[in-house]
Amino acid sequence: MEKVLIFVETKKDGPRKVSLELLSQGKYLREQGYSVEAVVMGKAPAPLKEKVLPYVDRLVSLTDEVLQSYTAEGFALALANHVRSVNPKLILAGATQIGRDFLPRVAVMLEAGIASDVTEARWKETPWKFVRPIHGGRALTEISFVSYPAIVTTRPNTFPIEPSGDTAGEFVEKEMGITADQVKTKAIRVEEGSKAKVDLTEADVIVTGGRALKAAENFTLLDELADLIGGVVGATRSVVDAKWRGHEDQVGKSGKTVSAKLYIAVGVSGAIHHIMGMDTSKVILAINKDPNANIFNYADYGIVGDLFEVVPAKTEDLKKRLGK
Repeated sequence: MEKVLIFVETKKDGPRKVSLELLSQGKYLREQGYSVEAVVMGKAPAPLKEKVLPYVDRLVSLTDEVLQSYTAEGFALALANHVRSVNPKLILAGATQIGRDFLPRVAVMLEAGIASDVTEARWKETPWKFVRPIHGGRALTEISFVSYPAIVTTRPNTFPIEPSGDTAGEFVEKEMGITADQVKTKAIRVEEGSKAKVDLTEADVIVTGGRALKAAENFTLLDELADLIGGVVGATRSVVDAKWRGHEDQVGKSGKTVSAKLYIAVGVSGAIHHIMGMDTSKVILAINKDPNANIFNYADYGIVGDLFEVVPAKTEDLKKRLGK
């Protein structure tokens, strides 16, 4: 039986949302006759095992001491060695900051093909085809592989999360024999942002502000709107460069790539490096006083008006509609 391997990225004591999306795809592949194995770096916490095991035939925890903290070298060495030992046809992972960082190394080590930032998987076709946006989302390309194993990373919010199965798979702990001298880098310090804040890449609703907000304090308008509709606030590169928001809030080619269900662009001009980070969002609403702003070329809905008038008015209207 051919095998599919899913790299499970952790957040706190559980799997990240994108990993649950891929585990849901793994459930579908199991129904097609494939064996599905998940792999996690470091000791697997009990809550993670509880969530992951019903989706897979086996969950493997790679427990080497050097894997307790993330390094691209350590994770790449461990995963590549494990892949060689189990020989899967496909390795699936989220196109997160960590996934984008270390999986290309794994591809080189395995001499394997890699399709990055995939937004659609066509499992029923032979060979499998994977779709990813290129040229800032202006075109889509179809990718298939002529040899295996192959690696595919998927953009968060691409697939729905399905209920797990009723039967839990096998759990295995495994050491890969990776020593500290094989890893040339180490984590000195880990800083976490607000624990209550949803990561931009996993958010269903994002309200992003551009330079037209004029000052950092004006982002309270977006914070209020985002809180009201269950979203998080993003920012353009120019806003981050001006130090109005932190880099963790940046959407775009040099920031985070998102695929929200609702993306509200407030005072965003629509520079191509920003578009490349949000163009696969399901519904895009743009608010800009310039009717010729490039963002309107990508928006499903647009409001031409002064954001300092439109956003407060819409916020108050929503409060009334939602009874808040």
